[in-house]
Amino acid sequence: MLRNVQRLGDTVYDLLIVGSGIYGACVARDAALRGLHVALVDRADFGSATSHNSLKLIHGGLRYLQHLDFPRIRQSLCERRFWLSMAPHLVRPLRFVIPTYGRGSRGPEALWLGMRLHEAIGFDRNKAVPPKQRIPAGRIIASAECLQMIPHLESKKLRGGAIWYDGQMLNADRLLLECVMDSVEAGADVTNYVRVENFLQSGAQILGVQAMDVIHNRSLEIRAKITINACGPWVSALLGRGNRTNAAKGSAVFSKGMNIVTRQLFSDYAVGVYSNEKSDAVIGQTKRLFFMTPWGDRTVIGTSHTPYHGRADECQFTEDDIVAFLEEVNAAYPAAQLRLQDVLYCYGGLTPAGGERNGGEVARARSGEIIDHQRLENIENLISIVGVKYTTARYVAEKTVDLAFRKLRKAPVPCTAKQIPVWGARQGSVVSTPMEGTASSKNMSLSKESPSVDMRMSSDARGTASELDPQFRARCVDAVRNEMAVRLVDVIYRRTDDAARGNLRNAHLVWCADMMSKELGWTDDRKRQELEYARMQQTVGALKL
Repeated sequence: MLRNVQRLGDTVYDLLIVGSGIYGACVARDAALRGLHVALVDRADFGSATSHNSLKLIHGGLRYLQHLDFPRIRQSLCERRFWLSMAPHLVRPLRFVIPTYGRGSRGPEALWLGMRLHEAIGFDRNKAVPPKQRIPAGRIIASAECLQMIPHLESKKLRGGAIWYDGQMLNADRLLLECVMDSVEAGADVTNYVRVENFLQSGAQILGVQAMDVIHNRSLEIRAKITINACGPWVSALLGRGNRTNAAKGSAVFSKGMNIVTRQLFSDYAVGVYSNEKSDAVIGQTKRLFFMTPWGDRTVIGTSHTPYHGRADECQFTEDDIVAFLEEVNAAYPAAQLRLQDVLYCYGGLTPAGGERNGGEVARARSGEIIDHQRLENIENLISIVGVKYTTARYVAEKTVDLAFRKLRKAPVPCTAKQIPVWGARQGSVVSTPMEGTASSKNMSLSKESPSVDMRMSSDARGTASELDPQFRARCVDAVRNEMAVRLVDVIYRRTDDAARGNLRNAHLVWCADMMSKELGWTDDRKRQELEYARMQQTVGALKL
């Protein structure tokens, strides 16, 4: 997967997808597998914005019972089955437990009934799923077992607990990248760091985009029969650059979501604890649930949601945001006793919200939206996607590509993306920990090549090499040579996981920056800028080098 910006200007594509979050990546994968000529561009790295912010769950929608949203539950269960079947090296079943209280919506009777109803809706949840990937039935446990699993839990009115199973991504960034790699293997032209400046437009027709190669500061035109706006929180900002009448009406409400990585709290199952804040459920006076999910020897906790009305570019997550979140989590489960120094990494992003509720909470949007701008405002050849959940990205992509076929007036081609394993699964990758198997067997052999790579480093970088895991160095080299990593942050924050796990040290940055400088021909000034920017991002992530 090599970066080739020049090729983007050499043809007219069937589909141009702007934005390479999980929705854009899944559209590119689906469309390319169906034989369409596809281009995918992003103004930054693949999945570097909202899709990077993840609690790492592929969930079957059990909590949607609170909203009586049965179609969405069914859709979520089908898509969970897809990810478990087609990405078994990166998605696994995970056990969850929550305490049960009283006799209302949080009581064991209500939760037992909910689990049975959920299993009835997902009667085929394990159809064609490999045995090790299958989802067991849920059950109710007694108070003593619940207290054993969740020590020091508030026992007043405790009536036991509920156990069920869902899906967990071992590496959300890698899963997205493998969808991009699938699209490339199927013939798509994919390039990161290409910023769309405006639409190419003739009357009511969109003909493609005017763009800028951010890395080399060169402008280019990318022409396509259909342009798909999959820019996440930047959907409206991109639309505002064209001559549309309805694009920027109103002020969209976003949810500012955050997940944090901390020291390990629970090792092999996730725990749900109730916040003092009310949820946006339509039945029952339920409380918001926070989940503490095991991730290797760390725990991921989420998700906080607060309203956000500013520009997407200006959204920041501060130390105050993290402290406020920790206070709410500690109030929900005092035994955690989490402090700011326990936070190893902070994920943050913006997702669509259904509206703002009293008390500064948001009612989150519940389903993805596909917007045909010809129907909306008589603008031809333009589709926008507003995605909500990682789990259902493949489903929304399928419906988007179906629409594209109709607009292209091409004979429909059935979707094959839901039957084809993602890239790593086809390579035979098997993982048991978050970063195992994130390079192919071919790429893992780079660890043997690392000494020769190191000999081209500066003396300072060679000195740090002995401090680093050879597999880390192999992954970094592979990311640059084969996975289109062109900035230091691409490698440090998305192709490897040492930063997210709190293991990143200055030695990692120095060695990786020196390696990339040699591989990509950076000047000393460029290398210094890359190091400064990577260290700044590390501080934003609540970490101090």
